[in-house]
Amino acid sequence: MKKNILKAFVVNVLILSLIVYILGLTDSAFQQVYPSDNVVSYLINSLKYLILWVLPYWWLMIIIGAVLLTFLYSILRK
Repeated sequence: MKKNILKAFVVNVLILSLIVYILGLTDSAFQQVYPSDNVVSYLINSLKYLILWVLPYWWLMIIIGAVLLTFLYSILRK
């Protein structure tokens, strides 16, 4: 049971991080700070923006959201 809850928590963290990554791409600051011309440069710059700007501000919300979703998962599994 604990292994399933831990797996659900990790999956929730990954899903919420992916959502934050996608929303970070639509931010105007990303396009101003990291302009790019080709796809490879865009991908590298988007990962830099995620690690250096987005995650430091959103990590607490991601963890809290993952805990709440994992709690909801454990309730629904019973």
